[in-house]
Amino acid sequence: MDQRAANAGKTAIVLEGGSFRGQFTAGVLDVLMEHGIQPDACFGVSAGALNGLNYKSRQIGRGNRVNLTFCNDSRYIGTRSFARSGSLIGYDFMLNDVQDRIDPFDNEAFQANPLRLYAVATDMVFGTAAYLEVANAVLDIDVVRASTSLPLITQPVELDGHLYLDGGVADSVPVEHVLEEAGFDRAVVVLTQHHSYEKGPYEFMSAARARYAEYPYLLEALETRHERYNEQRRCIWEYERDGRVLVVAPPRPVEVGHVEHDPVKLLELYIEGRQECARLLDSIRAFLR
Repeated sequence: MDQRAANAGKTAIVLEGGSFRGQFTAGVLDVLMEHGIQPDACFGVSAGALNGLNYKSRQIGRGNRVNLTFCNDSRYIGTRSFARSGSLIGYDFMLNDVQDRIDPFDNEAFQANPLRLYAVATDMVFGTAAYLEVANAVLDIDVVRASTSLPLITQPVELDGHLYLDGGVADSVPVEHVLEEAGFDRAVVVLTQHHSYEKGPYEFMSAARARYAEYPYLLEALETRHERYNEQRRCIWEYERDGRVLVVAPPRPVEVGHVEHDPVKLLELYIEGRQECARLLDSIRAFLR
């Protein structure tokens, strides 16, 4: 059976990235978990993939808890991590110390949940998106790391002979893949920017050209990302009008940046996600049913 046929009649949830703006998504997912609402599959991009881990393991509050605790810890994101690994994001600390010891991840619950989780990454050679399944939270953790590896500030991740960077470069909100290529019937889409948001050009193209000179298709993807992203959002509104997508988005422009050290702002964004999901809860339940 091909993929489209296997997913016919099924539903998915799509989680946009945005680093600490994923606090909004964490709030949305916590409310869904509290009410036992879950589709058949989850597609997460960058921070969306990290949130997807907690959604599949059904650990309510964990994403918010970790971000609030470590937003000012340079082992989590900052200079100490960069000095140790060449990456501004502390993957060793995040995926080992936090995951295994400080705020343990529930691997058994993850494996028991039938939800299929996919992380989107960008193939550096081709500049295209790869939709990689996270079937095991331990064995496939590098898939999540690939999805979250931001250009210039983190190291690429090698998987099966391919080099990957952050999935948002190639496919920030993979709605078209989910509905048209993977063949899912409907999708809830959780965005981390307000409805009116428009992305501008990538600010660091000069540095990217120097760093990734051997990857012309990656450079093309970086240079055109804002155009594709803005067009993608227009497609999302069309899907919503057609009844194939239900959008959950921040009700006002988001003031939290990619790197945010103010725990008050992070908590407020998390609460906004909870409130918006609660407002739409009956609609989401009916839509996924």
